[in-house]
Amino acid sequence: MTMTREPDTPPSAEATLQDLSDQMDVARQGLREARNAEVAAELAYKSALRAAVLSEECPKVGTYTEEGKRITVKDRDAWAESRVEDEELVWRIAKATRQAATDQLNILKAQASVGQSISSSVRESYRGTGRWQP
Repeated sequence: MTMTREPDTPPSAEATLQDLSDQMDVARQGLREARNAEVAAELAYKSALRAAVLSEECPKVGTYTEEGKRITVKDRDAWAESRVEDEELVWRIAKATRQAATDQLNILKAQASVGQSISSSVRESYRGTGRWQP
């Protein structure tokens, strides 16, 4: 949810700010969860990559293929990376999810800043008019 109403009284301005504050609390929790998921996905990817490199099936650097081609570090790494594509995809999605959660929190912060300015302006416009009393 985003700031969708224009506060026209000090109480409605404060209510808008409270709504934004509540949304930021939810966004912060979402960001914490996204960061945890990203770290877990990264660790799973790196663990799977190590397991692939150390597996018996992994081509050994310096050996030769049946065609007589010498296995290089790049060959070994490419083979291992091809075995962990699913884990890498999960990690990349988790990273993008965390970035989206960061972006959402930043948007809410910007809206709250605007809301504070509007709230101040609304309060000032009501000051001394007798239209609203706290």
